[in-house]
Amino acid sequence: MRNEIFVNVAPRETRVAVRESDRIVELHFERAAERGVVGRLYKGKVTRVLPGMQAAFVDIGLERAGFLYVSDYLADPDDLDFETEAPSTRRRSPGAAQRGAGPQIQNLVAEGQEFLVQVAKEPLRNKGARITSRIALPGRHLVLMPWLNRVGVSRRIDNDRERRRLRGMVERLRPRELGFIVRTVSHGLAEADLKADIDYLSNLWSEIQTRREQSPAPALVHEEPPLHLRVLRDFVTHETKQVSVDNAEAYGAMQQFAQQFMAFRPKLHQYKGEEPLFESQRIEAEIEEGIGRKVWLKSGGYLIIDQSEALTAIDVNTGRFTGGKSKNLEETILKTNLEAVREIVHQLRFRNIGGLIILDVIDMELSENRERVFRALLEALREDKSKVNILKISELGLIEMTRKRTRENLIDQLCEPCAHCSGRGYLPSARTIAYKILRELPRSTRYIRAETVRVSAHPDVVELLGQEEADTLEKLRHELGRAIELWPNPRFHGEQFEITGSGPPADRSAEPAEPAEPAAAASS
Repeated sequence: MRNEIFVNVAPRETRVAVRESDRIVELHFERAAERGVVGRLYKGKVTRVLPGMQAAFVDIGLERAGFLYVSDYLADPDDLDFETEAPSTRRRSPGAAQRGAGPQIQNLVAEGQEFLVQVAKEPLRNKGARITSRIALPGRHLVLMPWLNRVGVSRRIDNDRERRRLRGMVERLRPRELGFIVRTVSHGLAEADLKADIDYLSNLWSEIQTRREQSPAPALVHEEPPLHLRVLRDFVTHETKQVSVDNAEAYGAMQQFAQQFMAFRPKLHQYKGEEPLFESQRIEAEIEEGIGRKVWLKSGGYLIIDQSEALTAIDVNTGRFTGGKSKNLEETILKTNLEAVREIVHQLRFRNIGGLIILDVIDMELSENRERVFRALLEALREDKSKVNILKISELGLIEMTRKRTRENLIDQLCEPCAHCSGRGYLPSARTIAYKILRELPRSTRYIRAETVRVSAHPDVVELLGQEEADTLEKLRHELGRAIELWPNPRFHGEQFEITGSGPPADRSAEPAEPAEPAAAASS
Protein backbone atom coordinates (compact mmCIF):
# COMPACT_ATOMS: atom_id res chain seq x y z
CA MET A 1 0.00 0.00 0.00
CA ARG A 2 1.14 3.54 -0.78
CA ASN A 3 2.53 5.26 2.28
CA GLU A 4 4.23 8.42 3.41
CA ILE A 5 6.82 8.60 6.20
CA PHE A 6 7.58 11.48 8.57
CA VAL A 7 10.79 11.62 10.61
CA ASN A 8 11.14 14.02 13.55
CA VAL A 9 14.72 14.16 14.91
CA ALA A 10 15.27 16.02 18.19
CA PRO A 11 18.41 16.09 20.38
CA ARG A 12 17.23 13.27 22.67
CA GLU A 13 14.45 11.58 20.71
CA THR A 14 13.66 10.42 17.18
CA ARG A 15 10.07 9.74 16.13
CA VAL A 16 8.82 8.11 12.94
CA ALA A 17 5.22 8.08 11.73
CA VAL A 18 3.97 5.99 8.79
CA ARG A 19 0.81 7.22 7.10
CA GLU A 20 -1.48 5.11 4.89
CA SER A 21 -4.78 6.33 3.44
CA ASP A 22 -4.49 9.64 5.36
CA ARG A 23 -4.15 7.91 8.74
CA ILE A 24 -1.10 7.21 10.86
CA VAL A 25 -0.82 3.43 11.13
CA GLU A 26 2.58 3.02 12.79
CA LEU A 27 4.60 5.03 15.29
CA HIS A 28 8.21 4.33 16.23
CA PHE A 29 10.19 6.05 18.98
CA GLU A 30 13.86 5.99 19.87
CA ARG A 31 15.12 7.85 22.91
CA ALA A 32 18.77 8.31 23.74
CA ALA A 33 18.14 7.43 27.39
CA GLU A 34 16.18 4.25 26.63
CA ARG A 35 17.15 3.06 23.17
CA GLY A 36 15.66 -0.29 22.21
CA VAL A 37 17.79 -3.43 22.25
CA VAL A 38 16.07 -5.59 19.61
CA GLY A 39 18.61 -6.67 16.99
CA ARG A 40 21.61 -6.11 19.24
CA LEU A 41 24.25 -8.84 19.48
CA TYR A 42 25.75 -9.70 22.85
CA LYS A 43 28.38 -12.09 24.06
CA GLY A 44 26.39 -13.69 26.86
CA LYS A 45 27.09 -16.00 29.76
CA VAL A 46 24.64 -18.64 30.98
CA THR A 47 23.74 -17.99 34.62
CA ARG A 48 20.99 -20.55 35.16
CA VAL A 49 19.52 -23.53 33.30
CA LEU A 50 15.82 -24.34 33.88
CA PRO A 51 15.00 -27.90 32.71
CA GLY A 52 11.41 -27.56 33.90
CA MET A 53 10.85 -24.65 31.50
CA GLN A 54 13.32 -25.85 28.86
CA ALA A 55 15.01 -22.46 28.96
CA ALA A 56 18.07 -20.71 30.33
CA PHE A 57 18.88 -17.29 31.76
CA VAL A 58 21.81 -15.61 30.01
CA ASP A 59 23.61 -12.57 31.40
CA ILE A 60 24.01 -10.10 28.53
CA GLY A 61 24.78 -7.02 30.61
CA LEU A 62 21.25 -5.63 30.86
CA GLU A 63 19.29 -5.01 34.07
CA ARG A 64 17.59 -8.41 33.72
CA ALA A 65 19.10 -11.57 32.29
CA GLY A 66 18.03 -12.59 28.79
CA PHE A 67 15.64 -15.53 28.44
CA LEU A 68 16.66 -18.26 25.98
CA TYR A 69 14.15 -21.00 25.10
CA VAL A 70 15.53 -24.29 23.83
CA SER A 71 13.74 -23.64 20.53
CA ASP A 72 15.62 -20.36 20.15
CA TYR A 73 18.97 -22.03 20.70
CA LEU A 74 18.53 -24.43 17.79
CA ALA A 75 18.98 -23.30 14.20
CA ASP A 76 15.54 -23.03 12.65
CA PRO A 77 15.14 -21.53 9.17
CA ASP A 78 11.43 -22.43 9.09
CA ASP A 79 10.46 -19.51 11.31
CA LEU A 80 11.64 -17.05 8.69
CA ASP A 81 9.84 -15.47 5.78
CA PHE A 82 11.46 -17.45 2.98
CA GLU A 83 11.11 -20.79 1.29
CA THR A 84 13.65 -23.34 2.53
CA GLU A 85 15.23 -26.07 0.44
CA ALA A 86 15.66 -28.56 3.29
CA PRO A 87 12.31 -29.13 5.03
CA SER A 88 13.77 -32.09 6.90
CA THR A 89 15.67 -29.63 9.10
CA ARG A 90 12.45 -28.47 10.72
CA ARG A 91 12.79 -28.49 14.51
CA ARG A 92 10.31 -29.74 17.06
CA SER A 93 8.03 -27.27 18.78
CA PRO A 94 8.93 -25.78 22.21
CA GLY A 95 6.14 -27.89 23.68
CA ALA A 96 7.73 -31.04 22.32
CA ALA A 97 11.01 -30.16 24.02
CA GLN A 98 9.19 -29.50 27.28
CA ARG A 99 7.57 -32.94 27.06
CA GLY A 100 10.99 -34.50 26.56
CA ALA A 101 10.42 -35.32 22.86
CA GLY A 102 13.17 -33.06 21.47
CA PRO A 103 16.65 -31.85 22.43
CA GLN A 104 16.76 -30.79 26.08
CA ILE A 105 18.16 -27.47 27.23
CA GLN A 106 20.26 -29.13 29.94
CA ASN A 107 22.03 -31.14 27.22
CA LEU A 108 22.75 -28.08 25.08
CA VAL A 109 23.98 -25.36 27.46
CA ALA A 110 25.59 -25.27 30.88
CA GLU A 111 26.08 -22.60 33.54
CA GLY A 112 29.12 -20.49 32.74
CA GLN A 113 28.98 -21.21 29.01
CA GLU A 114 29.58 -18.20 26.73
CA PHE A 115 28.18 -17.68 23.23
CA LEU A 116 26.82 -15.04 20.88
CA VAL A 117 23.11 -14.18 21.13
CA GLN A 118 20.77 -11.67 19.54
CA VAL A 119 17.84 -9.89 21.19
CA ALA A 120 14.58 -10.97 19.55
CA LYS A 121 12.12 -9.15 21.84
CA GLU A 122 12.48 -6.09 24.05
CA PRO A 123 12.31 -6.49 27.82
CA LEU A 124 8.65 -6.02 28.74
CA ARG A 125 7.62 -4.78 32.18
CA ASN A 126 9.15 -7.28 34.62
CA LYS A 127 10.43 -9.69 31.94
CA GLY A 128 13.93 -9.85 30.56
CA ALA A 129 14.69 -9.69 26.84
CA ARG A 130 13.98 -12.79 24.77
CA ILE A 131 17.16 -13.86 23.00
CA THR A 132 18.20 -16.30 20.31
CA SER A 133 21.46 -17.81 19.10
CA ARG A 134 20.14 -17.75 15.52
CA ILE A 135 21.89 -14.56 14.40
CA ALA A 136 20.28 -12.48 11.62
CA LEU A 137 21.92 -9.30 10.30
CA PRO A 138 19.62 -7.35 7.97
CA GLY A 139 20.96 -5.35 5.07
CA ARG A 140 18.99 -3.36 2.55
CA HIS A 141 18.43 -6.26 0.12
CA LEU A 142 19.64 -9.33 2.02
CA VAL A 143 19.69 -10.79 5.51
CA LEU A 144 22.92 -12.48 6.60
CA MET A 145 22.31 -15.78 8.44
CA PRO A 146 25.74 -17.07 9.57
CA TRP A 147 24.29 -20.42 10.72
CA LEU A 148 22.24 -21.15 7.58
CA ASN A 149 24.97 -21.84 4.97
CA ARG A 150 22.58 -21.65 2.00
CA VAL A 151 20.39 -19.13 0.17
CA GLY A 152 16.68 -18.57 0.74
CA VAL A 153 14.28 -16.20 -1.00
CA SER A 154 11.38 -14.26 0.51
CA ARG A 155 8.01 -15.94 0.01
CA ARG A 156 6.61 -12.59 -1.08
CA ILE A 157 8.59 -12.86 -4.33
CA ASP A 158 6.16 -15.24 -6.02
CA ASN A 159 7.61 -15.26 -9.55
CA ASP A 160 9.51 -18.57 -9.90
CA ARG A 161 11.81 -17.27 -12.62
CA GLU A 162 12.78 -14.23 -10.52
CA ARG A 163 13.32 -16.43 -7.46
CA ARG A 164 15.71 -18.69 -9.38
CA ARG A 165 17.57 -15.68 -10.82
CA LEU A 166 18.09 -14.05 -7.40
CA ARG A 167 19.06 -17.29 -5.71
CA GLY A 168 21.59 -18.07 -8.43
CA MET A 169 23.27 -14.65 -8.20
CA VAL A 170 23.59 -14.78 -4.41
CA GLU A 171 24.91 -18.37 -4.57
CA ARG A 172 27.69 -17.24 -6.90
CA LEU A 173 28.63 -14.19 -4.85
CA ARG A 174 28.36 -15.33 -1.23
CA PRO A 175 31.24 -16.64 0.92
CA ARG A 176 30.77 -20.41 1.25
CA GLU A 177 30.50 -20.33 5.06
CA LEU A 178 27.69 -17.73 5.18
CA GLY A 179 23.99 -18.01 4.35
CA PHE A 180 21.71 -15.28 3.06
CA ILE A 181 18.00 -14.57 2.71
CA VAL A 182 16.92 -12.47 -0.28
CA ARG A 183 14.48 -9.79 0.93
CA THR A 184 11.33 -8.79 -0.94
CA VAL A 185 12.83 -5.40 -1.95
CA SER A 186 15.42 -7.28 -4.05
CA HIS A 187 12.89 -8.03 -6.79
CA GLY A 188 14.41 -6.96 -10.11
CA LEU A 189 17.82 -5.99 -8.70
CA ALA A 190 21.03 -6.16 -10.68
CA GLU A 191 23.96 -8.29 -9.55
CA ALA A 192 26.03 -5.26 -8.52
CA ASP A 193 23.43 -4.20 -5.94
CA LEU A 194 23.38 -7.66 -4.37
CA LYS A 195 27.19 -7.84 -4.35
CA ALA A 196 27.41 -4.51 -2.50
CA ASP A 197 25.07 -5.85 0.18
CA ILE A 198 26.96 -9.17 0.46
CA ASP A 199 30.29 -7.34 0.85
CA TYR A 200 28.85 -4.97 3.48
CA LEU A 201 27.28 -7.75 5.55
CA SER A 202 30.30 -10.05 5.26
CA ASN A 203 32.63 -7.30 6.50
CA LEU A 204 30.20 -6.50 9.31
CA TRP A 205 30.18 -10.15 10.40
CA SER A 206 33.98 -10.24 10.44
CA GLU A 207 34.06 -7.16 12.68
CA ILE A 208 31.51 -8.77 15.02
CA GLN A 209 33.58 -11.93 15.25
CA THR A 210 36.66 -9.90 16.14
CA ARG A 211 34.82 -7.96 18.86
CA ARG A 212 33.38 -11.18 20.25
CA GLU A 213 36.85 -12.75 20.59
CA GLN A 214 38.29 -9.66 22.26
CA SER A 215 35.43 -8.94 24.70
CA PRO A 216 34.81 -10.67 28.05
CA ALA A 217 31.20 -11.72 28.64
CA PRO A 218 28.78 -10.07 29.08
CA ALA A 219 29.48 -7.55 26.30
CA LEU A 220 27.65 -5.69 23.55
CA VAL A 221 29.32 -6.51 20.23
CA HIS A 222 26.89 -4.96 17.71
CA GLU A 223 23.86 -2.68 17.66
CA GLU A 224 21.47 -1.51 15.00
CA PRO A 225 21.90 1.86 13.24
CA PRO A 226 19.81 4.81 14.53
CA LEU A 227 16.10 4.91 13.78
CA HIS A 228 16.25 7.51 11.02
CA LEU A 229 18.54 5.20 9.00
CA ARG A 230 16.54 2.05 9.78
CA VAL A 231 13.58 3.86 8.22
CA LEU A 232 15.26 3.61 4.83
CA ARG A 233 16.30 0.02 5.33
CA ASP A 234 13.09 -1.39 6.81
CA PHE A 235 10.11 0.84 5.96
CA VAL A 236 10.76 2.43 2.57
CA THR A 237 9.54 0.57 -0.52
CA HIS A 238 8.83 1.44 -4.15
CA GLU A 239 5.33 2.45 -2.99
CA THR A 240 6.62 5.06 -0.52
CA LYS A 241 5.60 8.46 -1.87
CA GLN A 242 7.97 10.54 0.23
CA VAL A 243 10.11 10.55 3.37
CA SER A 244 10.03 13.93 5.15
CA VAL A 245 12.69 14.66 7.78
CA ASP A 246 13.01 17.86 9.82
CA ASN A 247 16.70 17.68 10.74
CA ALA A 248 19.47 18.74 8.35
CA GLU A 249 22.13 16.39 9.78
CA ALA A 250 19.79 13.39 9.69
CA TYR A 251 18.70 14.35 6.17
CA GLY A 252 22.33 14.30 5.00
CA ALA A 253 22.99 10.94 6.65
CA MET A 254 19.85 9.48 5.05
CA GLN A 255 20.90 10.75 1.62
CA GLN A 256 24.32 9.15 2.02
CA PHE A 257 22.80 5.85 3.23
CA ALA A 258 20.38 5.79 0.28
CA GLN A 259 23.19 6.39 -2.22
CA GLN A 260 25.40 3.72 -0.68
CA PHE A 261 22.94 0.89 0.04
CA MET A 262 19.68 1.38 -1.87
CA ALA A 263 19.01 0.17 -5.40
CA PHE A 264 16.43 2.89 -5.98
CA ARG A 265 16.44 6.48 -4.79
CA PRO A 266 13.57 7.22 -2.40
CA LYS A 267 12.12 10.71 -2.49
CA LEU A 268 13.71 12.41 0.52
CA HIS A 269 12.41 15.80 1.58
CA GLN A 270 13.96 18.10 4.17
CA TYR A 271 11.12 19.84 5.97
CA LYS A 272 11.87 23.50 6.73
CA GLY A 273 8.44 24.83 7.72
CA GLU A 274 8.00 27.21 10.65
CA GLU A 275 5.48 24.92 12.31
CA PRO A 276 6.94 21.66 13.73
CA LEU A 277 6.62 18.74 11.30
CA PHE A 278 4.38 16.58 13.51
CA GLU A 279 2.18 19.59 14.31
CA SER A 280 1.77 20.51 10.66
CA GLN A 281 0.68 16.95 9.81
CA ARG A 282 -1.62 16.68 12.88
CA ILE A 283 0.43 13.72 14.11
CA GLU A 284 0.76 15.16 17.63
CA ALA A 285 -3.03 15.18 17.95
CA GLU A 286 -3.24 11.55 16.78
CA ILE A 287 -0.64 10.54 19.37
CA GLU A 288 -2.68 12.21 22.12
CA GLU A 289 -5.78 10.37 20.96
CA GLY A 290 -3.80 7.12 20.75
CA ILE A 291 -3.19 6.94 24.50
CA GLY A 292 -6.84 7.52 25.38
CA ARG A 293 -9.16 4.78 26.62
CA LYS A 294 -12.15 5.77 24.48
CA VAL A 295 -12.05 5.89 20.66
CA TRP A 296 -15.01 7.45 18.85
CA LEU A 297 -16.30 6.00 15.59
CA LYS A 298 -17.54 8.24 12.79
CA SER A 299 -21.08 6.91 13.24
CA GLY A 300 -21.23 8.00 16.88
CA GLY A 301 -20.39 4.61 18.35
CA TYR A 302 -17.20 4.11 20.30
CA LEU A 303 -14.59 1.61 21.48
CA ILE A 304 -13.29 1.16 25.01
CA ILE A 305 -9.72 -0.19 25.05
CA ASP A 306 -8.45 -1.61 28.34
CA GLN A 307 -4.89 -2.93 28.45
CA SER A 308 -3.70 -5.18 31.27
CA GLU A 309 -0.60 -7.29 31.76
CA ALA A 310 -2.42 -10.47 30.71
CA LEU A 311 -4.56 -9.26 27.80
CA THR A 312 -6.21 -6.36 26.02
CA ALA A 313 -10.01 -6.10 26.05
CA ILE A 314 -11.79 -3.98 23.41
CA ASP A 315 -15.49 -3.29 23.90
CA VAL A 316 -17.77 -2.03 21.10
CA ASN A 317 -20.67 0.31 21.97
CA THR A 318 -23.35 2.00 19.83
CA GLY A 319 -22.92 5.26 21.79
CA ARG A 320 -24.71 8.14 20.06
CA PHE A 321 -25.44 6.09 16.92
CA THR A 322 -29.22 5.66 16.60
CA GLY A 323 -29.18 3.73 13.36
CA GLY A 324 -29.60 6.47 10.76
CA LYS A 325 -31.42 4.82 7.85
CA SER A 326 -31.28 1.37 9.43
CA LYS A 327 -34.58 -0.51 9.35
CA ASN A 328 -34.20 -2.27 12.70
CA LEU A 329 -31.93 -2.78 15.71
CA GLU A 330 -30.10 -5.73 14.15
CA GLU A 331 -29.07 -3.61 11.16
CA THR A 332 -27.91 -0.79 13.46
CA ILE A 333 -25.77 -3.25 15.43
CA LEU A 334 -24.34 -4.73 12.22
CA LYS A 335 -23.30 -1.30 10.91
CA THR A 336 -21.66 -0.43 14.21
CA ASN A 337 -19.76 -3.72 14.36
CA LEU A 338 -18.54 -3.45 10.75
CA GLU A 339 -17.20 0.04 11.39
CA ALA A 340 -15.76 -1.04 14.74
CA VAL A 341 -13.67 -3.98 13.49
CA ARG A 342 -11.97 -1.80 10.87
CA GLU A 343 -11.15 0.78 13.53
CA ILE A 344 -9.97 -1.95 15.92
CA VAL A 345 -7.37 -3.16 13.39
CA HIS A 346 -6.17 0.42 12.95
CA GLN A 347 -5.84 0.82 16.73
CA LEU A 348 -3.95 -2.48 17.06
CA ARG A 349 -1.38 -1.30 14.53
CA PHE A 350 -1.25 2.31 15.71
CA ARG A 351 -0.90 1.40 19.41
CA ASN A 352 1.19 -1.71 18.63
CA ILE A 353 -0.99 -3.86 20.86
CA GLY A 354 0.18 -7.47 21.07
CA GLY A 355 -0.44 -10.63 23.05
CA LEU A 356 -3.91 -11.96 23.84
CA ILE A 357 -6.74 -9.70 22.63
CA ILE A 358 -10.46 -10.09 23.34
CA LEU A 359 -12.94 -8.19 21.14
CA ASP A 360 -16.41 -7.77 22.62
CA VAL A 361 -18.54 -6.84 19.62
CA ILE A 362 -22.22 -6.06 20.06
CA ASP A 363 -24.22 -9.29 20.08
CA MET A 364 -25.97 -10.13 16.80
CA GLU A 365 -28.88 -12.55 16.47
CA LEU A 366 -28.28 -13.60 12.85
CA SER A 367 -25.40 -15.96 12.13
CA GLU A 368 -24.90 -14.43 8.65
CA ASN A 369 -24.30 -11.04 10.28
CA ARG A 370 -21.71 -12.51 12.62
CA GLU A 371 -20.01 -14.04 9.58
CA ARG A 372 -19.99 -10.67 7.77
CA VAL A 373 -18.33 -8.97 10.73
CA PHE A 374 -15.75 -11.75 11.01
CA ARG A 375 -14.90 -11.51 7.28
CA ALA A 376 -14.59 -7.73 7.58
CA LEU A 377 -12.13 -8.20 10.43
CA LEU A 378 -10.04 -10.68 8.41
CA GLU A 379 -10.04 -8.30 5.43
CA ALA A 380 -8.81 -5.40 7.58
CA LEU A 381 -6.07 -7.56 9.11
CA ARG A 382 -4.51 -8.14 5.67
CA GLU A 383 -2.80 -4.77 6.00
CA ASP A 384 -1.22 -5.78 9.33
CA LYS A 385 2.35 -7.08 9.01
CA SER A 386 2.33 -8.69 12.46
CA LYS A 387 1.41 -12.36 12.75
CA VAL A 388 -2.18 -12.81 13.94
CA ASN A 389 -4.17 -15.86 15.08
CA ILE A 390 -7.92 -15.44 15.34
CA LEU A 391 -10.97 -17.49 16.34
CA LYS A 392 -14.56 -17.19 15.12
CA ILE A 393 -17.10 -15.04 16.97
CA SER A 394 -18.41 -17.01 19.94
CA GLU A 395 -22.05 -17.28 20.98
CA LEU A 396 -21.30 -14.60 23.57
CA GLY A 397 -20.21 -12.16 20.87
CA LEU A 398 -16.50 -12.44 21.73
CA ILE A 399 -13.60 -12.74 19.30
CA GLU A 400 -10.36 -14.16 20.67
CA MET A 401 -7.14 -13.37 18.86
CA THR A 402 -3.41 -13.09 19.39
CA ARG A 403 -1.06 -10.62 17.75
CA LYS A 404 2.71 -11.05 17.76
CA ARG A 405 4.35 -8.71 20.25
CA THR A 406 7.87 -7.58 19.37
CA ARG A 407 8.17 -4.23 21.16
CA GLU A 408 6.41 -2.13 23.77
CA ASN A 409 2.98 -0.76 22.95
CA LEU A 410 2.32 2.96 22.62
CA ILE A 411 1.12 3.45 26.21
CA ASP A 412 4.10 1.61 27.69
CA GLN A 413 6.44 3.71 25.56
CA LEU A 414 4.93 7.10 26.37
CA CYS A 415 3.35 6.68 29.80
CA GLU A 416 4.10 5.41 33.29
CA PRO A 417 1.83 4.26 36.13
CA CYS A 418 -0.02 7.05 37.93
CA ALA A 419 1.91 8.24 41.00
CA HIS A 420 -1.34 8.70 42.92
CA CYS A 421 -3.16 5.44 42.17
CA SER A 422 -0.07 3.26 41.43
CA GLY A 423 -1.53 2.26 38.09
CA ARG A 424 -4.85 0.99 39.46
CA GLY A 425 -6.83 3.60 37.57
CA TYR A 426 -8.85 4.67 40.60
CA LEU A 427 -8.41 6.22 44.08
CA PRO A 428 -10.26 5.67 47.39
CA SER A 429 -13.05 8.23 47.70
CA ALA A 430 -12.79 11.24 50.04
CA ARG A 431 -15.37 9.59 52.31
CA THR A 432 -13.30 6.38 52.49
CA ILE A 433 -10.21 8.37 53.56
CA ALA A 434 -12.25 10.42 56.04
CA TYR A 435 -13.55 7.28 57.74
CA LYS A 436 -10.02 5.87 57.79
CA ILE A 437 -8.85 9.02 59.63
CA LEU A 438 -11.68 8.67 62.16
CA ARG A 439 -10.61 5.08 62.86
CA GLU A 440 -6.96 6.09 63.14
CA LEU A 441 -7.41 9.05 65.53
CA PRO A 442 -7.97 7.07 68.80
CA ARG A 443 -4.88 4.92 68.18
CA SER A 444 -2.56 7.77 67.08
CA THR A 445 -3.49 10.16 69.91
CA ARG A 446 -2.25 7.67 72.50
CA TYR A 447 1.29 8.62 71.52
CA ILE A 448 0.80 12.38 71.02
CA ARG A 449 1.52 14.55 74.10
CA ALA A 450 0.37 17.88 72.68
CA GLU A 451 -2.93 19.45 73.74
CA THR A 452 -4.14 19.65 70.17
CA VAL A 453 -4.22 16.90 67.56
CA ARG A 454 -3.81 18.20 64.01
CA VAL A 455 -5.21 16.29 61.03
CA SER A 456 -3.66 17.31 57.70
CA ALA A 457 -5.32 15.94 54.56
CA HIS A 458 -6.45 16.82 51.06
CA PRO A 459 -8.96 19.74 51.06
CA ASP A 460 -11.81 17.48 49.87
CA VAL A 461 -11.28 15.16 52.82
CA VAL A 462 -11.00 18.04 55.30
CA GLU A 463 -14.20 19.59 53.96
CA LEU A 464 -16.10 16.33 54.41
CA LEU A 465 -14.77 15.88 57.98
CA GLY A 466 -15.54 19.46 58.95
CA GLN A 467 -19.08 19.48 57.56
CA GLU A 468 -20.75 16.10 57.20
CA GLU A 469 -18.74 14.45 60.01
CA ALA A 470 -18.64 17.43 62.39
CA ASP A 471 -20.77 15.59 64.97
CA THR A 472 -18.50 12.54 64.82
CA LEU A 473 -15.41 14.73 65.35
CA GLU A 474 -17.05 16.48 68.31
CA LYS A 475 -17.79 13.12 69.90
CA LEU A 476 -14.15 12.06 69.38
CA ARG A 477 -12.92 15.30 70.98
CA HIS A 478 -14.99 14.52 74.05
CA GLU A 479 -13.80 10.89 74.22
CA LEU A 480 -10.11 11.74 73.71
CA GLY A 481 -10.07 14.87 75.83
CA ARG A 482 -8.17 16.70 73.11
CA ALA A 483 -8.80 19.47 70.67
CA ILE A 484 -8.81 18.29 67.04
CA GLU A 485 -8.01 20.78 64.30
CA LEU A 486 -8.28 20.18 60.56
CA TRP A 487 -5.63 21.48 58.15
CA PRO A 488 -6.30 21.28 54.39
CA ASN A 489 -3.12 20.66 52.39
CA PRO A 490 -3.59 21.00 48.62
CA ARG A 491 -0.17 19.39 48.04
CA PHE A 492 -1.43 16.08 49.44
CA HIS A 493 -2.98 13.66 46.98
CA GLY A 494 -6.42 12.24 47.71
CA GLU A 495 -5.47 9.34 50.00
CA GLN A 496 -2.61 10.98 51.91
CA PHE A 497 -3.05 12.29 55.47
CA GLU A 498 -1.03 13.02 58.62
CA ILE A 499 -2.00 13.00 62.31
CA THR A 500 0.43 15.05 64.43
CA GLY A 501 0.53 17.04 67.67
CA SER A 502 0.20 20.83 67.87
CA GLY A 503 0.69 23.26 70.71
CA PRO A 504 2.09 22.79 74.27
CA PRO A 505 2.17 19.34 75.90
CA ALA A 506 -0.94 18.22 77.68
CA ASP A 507 -0.95 16.84 81.23
CA ARG A 508 -1.19 13.13 80.35
CA SER A 509 0.56 11.42 83.29
CA ALA A 510 -1.23 8.16 82.63
CA GLU A 511 0.22 7.81 79.14
CA PRO A 512 3.33 5.68 78.46
CA ALA A 513 6.62 7.57 78.92
CA GLU A 514 8.11 6.22 75.69
CA PRO A 515 5.90 5.97 72.64
CA ALA A 516 5.85 2.56 71.03
CA GLU A 517 5.05 4.03 67.59
CA PRO A 518 5.87 7.21 65.67
CA ALA A 519 4.03 10.38 66.66
CA ALA A 520 2.67 10.82 63.13
CA ALA A 521 0.60 8.39 61.10
CA ALA A 522 0.37 8.81 57.36
CA SER A 523 -1.14 6.96 54.45
CA SER A 524 -0.18 7.47 50.86
